Amino acid sequence: MKTKLVVISISLSISLLLSAQLKVSADGNVGLQLGTATPLSALSVGGVGGASAKGYILGENCQTGLSVSRTGTSANNQQYSIFGSSAVVSTKSSYGIGGYSYLPTLLGSGRSWGVVGYAGNSTSGYNYGVMGTHFGTGNGAGIVGTVNGNQDVNVPGIYAGYFVGNVYVTGTLTGNPVVNSDKRYKKNIVGLNTASTLSSVLQMQPVEYNLAQVYMKSKGDSAVVERPVYDENSQVFQKKHYGLIAQDLQQLYPDLVYSDDNGYLSVNYVGIIPLLIESIKELKGEIEALSAGPKKAGAQAASSPDGVDALSYPMLEQNVPNPFNQSTTIGFYLPATVSTASVYVYDMNGTQLKSYPVSGIGKGSVEIQGAEFNAGMYLYALIADGKVIDTKRMILTK
Repeated sequence: MKTKLVVISISLSISLLLSAQLKVSADGNVGLQLGTATPLSALSVGGVGGASAKGYILGENCQTGLSVSRTGTSANNQQYSIFGSSAVVSTKSSYGIGGYSYLPTLLGSGRSWGVVGYAGNSTSGYNYGVMGTHFGTGNGAGIVGTVNGNQDVNVPGIYAGYFVGNVYVTGTLTGNPVVNSDKRYKKNIVGLNTASTLSSVLQMQPVEYNLAQVYMKSKGDSAVVERPVYDENSQVFQKKHYGLIAQDLQQLYPDLVYSDDNGYLSVNYVGIIPLLIESIKELKGEIEALSAGPKKAGAQAASSPDGVDALSYPMLEQNVPNPFNQSTTIGFYLPATVSTASVYVYDMNGTQLKSYPVSGIGKGSVEIQGAEFNAGMYLYALIADGKVIDTKRMILTK
């Protein structure tokens, strides 16, 4: 009798313990560690879950909410620790596996990852931390990345990766990059200011340089650690680079210079190409004008008033050399009929910068020192007895 009472007592204790830890609701939902609460998911652990989730696990004050390990070998070509599959529903969102790590307030420590993937030591070239691929014929992407919580992105084609927001790389970006340039992407379209393009391009100062290592400090850890941004064994770090200093270009073309969140500047080099094209066109025009110079002078002499020849009419010559960087000489001719004359130098906006009084009869010249001006394109004119005889262009390089 006593033995039977002991067995009954133990059975009741086990039953009470199990009923406290394992609970099955009337609709067949199973719950663990719910106390007196009723499980709302088919399987609920630590929390009641909800009808929208077949399985629910609430992990509080623990390192891992759910840990699944897949070991051993398989005869199949593929094996998964976790595999998520969700049939597409046309009116709702559908996730194979969802990852979410977020707090409404910003913390000063820790790390947050929605999804983390590690991979290594499989066949060389076939190790993927995260793998995404696009199936079917509808537009979409294998991997989509967005900022500001944007989860409703209409991908306008089929892409391996599609990103809404800035993308930053510290190594080389290899491939065949192209830039959107369709007219339908643009507005307020106007031609370049041809009077100043070449002058501004000539003020650009190309340099050669090597990358300086930049260290990023980890934030929020108990011990602050500085980590290098660049791999110093990589080609991008070891090779010589050629380009412009962003701070210098910003003075000429601020719209071609961008600033990141840390205040570092970058250059839109693609945007410089149209400036170079326009500069080539300006130089071509200058070369054609220089080539036709003597013919123009002859035509001018032939059409001078009262049928006088060139010796009785003032003339202005093209500066030599042109372009120049140290000094250049401007030649001219003054007949005896001229009382006063000067050579004037203007910028491309028509502002007078210098004047050089000239005198005498016959051929003469003035020398222009490059140190008196900034690099750029300038106009110079011969004015005799208050009349503009001729105007030409000269180019100063530094």
